[in-house]
Amino acid sequence: EVSESEGESDEEETRQEEEGSFDPIPVTPEGSEEESNDEEDQELRLSEEARIQEEEEEEEADELYRDVNIN
Repeated sequence: EVSESEGESDEEETRQEEEGSFDPIPVTPEGSEEESNDEEDQELRLSEEARIQEEEEEEEADELYRDVNIN
């Protein structure tokens, strides 16, 4: 029984070491080209979101006018 408990503790230590060595957050060097690309991408996303929002507002206004029966 002693050898089983030792084996289990070794497995547990190995598992903890593997879990501790995993770094889920990638680190990019400062001043890399990716930063400027990220800023450009963000600007494009924001302008795209603004365009979509304007289209939705126009569609809502059109719906309001369609609901009104002039006759």
